Amino acid sequence: MDFSVKTLVAGMVGTNCYILKDNSTDEGMVIDPGDNAKGILAYIEEAGIDVKLVVLTHGHFDHIGAVDELREKLKVPVAIHKDDADMLTDGKKNLSAFTGGGLVEGKPADILLNDGDNISFGKCTLRVISTPGHTKGGICLYGGGALFSGDTLFAGSIGRTDFPGGSLQELVEAIKNRLNTVADAAKVFPGHGPATNMGIERECNPYM
Repeated sequence: MDFSVKTLVAGMVGTNCYILKDNSTDEGMVIDPGDNAKGILAYIEEAGIDVKLVVLTHGHFDHIGAVDELREKLKVPVAIHKDDADMLTDGKKNLSAFTGGGLVEGKPADILLNDGDNISFGKCTLRVISTPGHTKGGICLYGGGALFSGDTLFAGSIGRTDFPGGSLQELVEAIKNRLNTVADAAKVFPGHGPATNMGIERECNPYM
């Protein structure tokens, strides 16, 4: 990979936040800061990363809880797929209103993503792949030999589809049809649980 990946696990359901750093320029980005803004910011400072943006794979509370603090402290834009944009500002839609862990309602996104968009930091580029099914606006990010799969694809499993906006049929179709260009060698960084790679998932994941 052309960039390094730091995984920080945070929040009540153990969400993976990924901090990426271009190896040649020190520019980077943050994916899914669900909680522990203090820890994320401390690592960014320690590693000397010039963060250019925050990107969300979808809008559930456990992936967006630290967004506003990072946006304020880092002075960077926040990007999410257009179909999940209202989840940033609505605690019922992002499910935080039902968890008992505190309402998550922040500012609107700065960038609305669409399928096929490119996200760049330093000399690195990730492509947005729309993968609805966990949420309407769920996405994966692919590039540099890595797939950041959010709650679309896990090691040996897939994301839940019983929340509002979820669809098992849509999710399975998205995984089979939208991720078919992802190389077997690509390392998969999911929203929860351990990393895997695409070849292993194609061989062993029952949903593929």
